[in-house]
Amino acid sequence: ANLSGKPSPTTWQAVFEDLSGRINCILQGTETEIGLESTVLDCTSEIPLVLRSGAITLEQLQKIEPKTRLYKMSEIEMPKSPGLKHRHYSPRAKVILISNFKFQISNKRAFIGLNAPRERFDLIKVCKSIEDYAHSVFAFFRQCDHENIETIYCETVEEKGIGLALMDRLKRASQTD
Repeated sequence: ANLSGKPSPTTWQAVFEDLSGRINCILQGTETEIGLESTVLDCTSEIPLVLRSGAITLEQLQKIEPKTRLYKMSEIEMPKSPGLKHRHYSPRAKVILISNFKFQISNKRAFIGLNAPRERFDLIKVCKSIEDYAHSVFAFFRQCDHENIETIYCETVEEKGIGLALMDRLKRASQTD
């Protein structure tokens, strides 16, 4: 579980930071293997709907049930699942999605993505793969909060496989209310 709107915890220490005093017990274990939350699937109708993409991808689900589709929430509809709010998974810093490696001037800034930027940043995380990116993004957001980063640049990825879930989380984190 996580506090609504904040980056999801991927370590027991992050759970403690968010929920200490709110819950009775926190188990100490290793960091999460995947980093993104679970896939949420609605099977209450004839066509299964992916409410929230996660580690189990749309492509994997379609191999089992070809009719499976992505759920598209209307603007006036109440969310059918946690994590479907507009701004969610967000650090305190402003999150900017980039594909062209053009950066704005800002004070304390950070970068996460698959390709190393040429410019200087206060904090950089270059990921080995999309899976590594998905695994690292929430911990990176939390690290940015701890280091008082003001702007986080997140490289965009192709929206297929785990990239669909990653881009969903990045888009939600980058939205402004």
